[in-house]
Order: sequence, then C-alpha cells, then structure tokens
Amino acid sequence: MSDRGVEQVVDLVRGAWVTLTLRGACRLDVFDALDEPRTSEDLAVRVGADPHTLHRLLRVLAHLDLVESDHDVWTVTDLGSLLRGGHPSGMRDLVLMQTWLPSLAAWQNLEDAVRTGHGVYEQVNGRPWWAELAAHPDLEHVFNGAMARRATDQAQALVAHAGLDDVSSLVDVGGGRGGMVAALLRERPGLAAVVADRPEVAAQATSYLAEAGLGTHAHGEPCDFFTSVPEGGDVYTVSNVLHDWNDDDCLAILTTIRSAMRPDARLLVVEKVLGVAGRRPQADRDLALVDLHMLVMFGARERTQEEYDVLVTGAGFTPTRLLAADCEWNVLEARPAG
Repeated sequence: MSDRGVEQVVDLVRGAWVTLTLRGACRLDVFDALDEPRTSEDLAVRVGADPHTLHRLLRVLAHLDLVESDHDVWTVTDLGSLLRGGHPSGMRDLVLMQTWLPSLAAWQNLEDAVRTGHGVYEQVNGRPWWAELAAHPDLEHVFNGAMARRATDQAQALVAHAGLDDVSSLVDVGGGRGGMVAALLRERPGLAAVVADRPEVAAQATSYLAEAGLGTHAHGEPCDFFTSVPEGGDVYTVSNVLHDWNDDDCLAILTTIRSAMRPDARLLVVEKVLGVAGRRPQADRDLALVDLHMLVMFGARERTQEEYDVLVTGAGFTPTRLLAADCEWNVLEARPAG
C-alpha cells in the first residue's frame, strides 16, 4: 500500500473529528462572533472560551478553510460564513442536527442495521427519532431549519417542471415549518396552500408563513398523515418525506393522501431519486450516504423510480412520470387511478 493510500484512509478516519470540530465551533458561535476581524483574545472573550485552547480550535478551522489569520487577527472565510446562524443555506442547523449525540450513537450500530435491514435509532436510544424531536423543542427547531434549507431548490424544481400555472390550491403533506410553500408562493403568489404536519409543527408553519407576509395565502393544519390529511387540493406535494419511512409506512401515507384527493387532483413526490442519469459524482456519493442514514435512523431508504411506482400504484395511483430529471431534486407525478 502506498503512503498516499494510507494518508487517504487516515483522512477518512479523521472525518468524524472534522465533523465534531464543526459542531464545537458552531456551539461556541465562533463564526457569528467573527462579524469583523478579531484577535484570539478578543474572540475568546466574545465566545466565553480559554484563548489558548480557542487558538488550537481556530488552527484546525483554518486548515479546513473556514477561517484565516494574519498575525493572530482572525477572519471568517466565505466557506465559514455558511455556518453562521440564520444563513439561508441552513448549514449550521444541519451540523447541529447531524451531530446530535443520540444519532451518532445509533450510527455506531450501523453493522446491526445492515445485518437486519432495520433501523437502530430506537433500539439504541429507547424511543423513535420523531418522539425525540417532540421531546426536545430546541432539536426540533434545528431540524426544521435544516430541512427548510432545501426549500428553494425543491420549489424551483416544482415551478420549472410540474405545471403549476393553473393550480389554485396545494396541500404540502409533511411540509415542516412551510419553507417550500413559502418559496412556491413567491413564485406563484396567487396560490393558496396548506402545510399539513404534526400539530406543533403546523403551528410553527402558520407563524412562519404569517411572519413572511404570506398568511393570507397559506397556513399550517394539524394532521397525522397515517390517518387523514386536508381534502380538496388541486395538487398534493410530498417533499423529502417518503425516504424517511419504510415501504409499509410509505404505503399507508400515500393511501391516506389518495383518500383525500379528488379524481382530477395530482400527486407530486419531490425526492432525490436513485438511478437518475446526470447526477454529479459528489451528489451521488452524498445520496448514498443519506441512504445509509435513513437505514440507521428509520429502517427507511432512498428509492428508484421503479420502487416509488410500486408504492404509488399500491396506494391507488397511476405509475409515476419523472418531471424533473436534470435537477438536484427530482419530481415524480402520479394521478388517482381509475
């Protein structure tokens, strides 16, 4: 084995340390505190840290191209600025969500998930992820922020490919705090939309949409998508939801949606579909990693279009049409069958 090969493997092994370095820096608010160039001493006072050990953290962050220094005056780089609180990329929320210690504990049992084909989060931590969110409002806030970061790209895929010009009403099932609906309404201001989600999340959506000046056109409605969702929409969207659930649960969710739909309504599934041609290698790698994360957390998975077709036809829909093949987020359209 070449020295270069060993270095590459060591670099992969150290990846966990890199991720947790980001977590520590975000929890210390290092990137927010660097709103202007600061010395280590000044920054230490602002974040409440020992200046000498903070310098050691900054040295690693500099190797990661997140900060840079000139004679111990530190500035944040463009890359590091993505990790500031409130940045539209949602990267800080993503870091904090995916380094939640119970999630990392579940990942330590990946081999059990691979052996059995079942998720291990509940086995390791004593309750499912969704119950964890409900019990930790701060975590749920971070989770919703991390999910909302995808909203603009998902909405753009729908606007560009799903033919929404004549749509007057839309129900976004499992739509979180309403990020995608807000992005859709900015493109289609005449649209009326409902975000259907768990009661506490639907309440957040109503507040978020009102604060965004969209409260006259959209609001949240509480639901359990295993039993009922709001009726009467022209279009029902399910965005980045089905990959969180195993096949039986997906079938139940889709059957619930089908029962709420008029015969002329449409279902639009927004996911990153496996096997779609043209995805960049780095994006393919990321999707493969997310697929393993779905296994560990939920016993769920990413799917090909053919695998989604098995689910939607089983729930009473026609097979899907792939509307957005050349986008980061793919759109699958299905209609009520018969």
